[in-house]
Amino acid sequence: MRKFLISLLLASAAASPAIAGPRDSSDRQQERADRQAARAERQQAREDRQSAREDGQSAREQRVQVREQRSNTSTAPQYSGPAQADVRNQRFDRNAYREQRQDARQDARAERIEQRQGASNYVAPGPRMVTAPRAQLRDQRIQQRELRQQDMRERRELRQSTRAIPNVMRDRNPPIVSNTPRPGTQPPLRAEHRRGDNYHWDGSWRNNHRYDWQNHRRHHRSLFHLGLYFDPYGWGYQPYSIGWRLWPSYYSNRYWINDPWQYRLPYAPPGYVWVRYWNDAMLVDTWTGTVVDVIPGFFW
Repeated sequence: MRKFLISLLLASAAASPAIAGPRDSSDRQQERADRQAARAERQQAREDRQSAREDGQSAREQRVQVREQRSNTSTAPQYSGPAQADVRNQRFDRNAYREQRQDARQDARAERIEQRQGASNYVAPGPRMVTAPRAQLRDQRIQQRELRQQDMRERRELRQSTRAIPNVMRDRNPPIVSNTPRPGTQPPLRAEHRRGDNYHWDGSWRNNHRYDWQNHRRHHRSLFHLGLYFDPYGWGYQPYSIGWRLWPSYYSNRYWINDPWQYRLPYAPPGYVWVRYWNDAMLVDTWTGTVVDVIPGFFW
């Protein structure tokens, strides 16, 4: 059995070269052709790289020439005279340039010394006299400053409830003092004073960003929409200003703004209350009915 297998293997080995011979010859020809084509492609690639290298070298040489020309034209010292054109074409001489700068420094130093010597002979003027126009301008500035201070004092006093109504806040038909409620009237001032009646309301709260009720109203418009207003006397809307007195029905508890911070208003001090009058918000002294602060068009 073993001899049969050996003889079979020898026969197959002898037959395989005869069968594979023609196929190997064609494969070698194809491989040879492929190698020749690859060799031609590599040769072409080498030639392309060589031409690109030569082009880059020529471009670099041109850039170097241009840079040398610029450096020669920019660093060459500027001489005057007939030899100026020849000197520009020559190479820059650092020693000559250094000597030229040194000469310029010496000239500048000599000029400064001359200026100092001339300044030593300067005679200072006498004390400056204030002329009449300057004194007049100074008096005008002092007067304007005093007027501004007086204006600030008047504005500060305007916020006080005990101050009389200024003429600028009076209309042609000011409210008349009356004992009975009638249109265009105000109640008489109480003769007795309240204990601790020295409180003065400060209207500078409008400058505090915490009480920016206008911005708060833009974001919560429904909060400021309170509907219809019930006039207790049916007189209709009459704009009230600071210092005028209201009849007690207008600042009864049905018109109170119980939570001023809900509308970004400062809390009322003791004895005062924020009330709604039509679409206005007013701070009223509950003892006298005097309007201490008013914001027209607060509600809508």
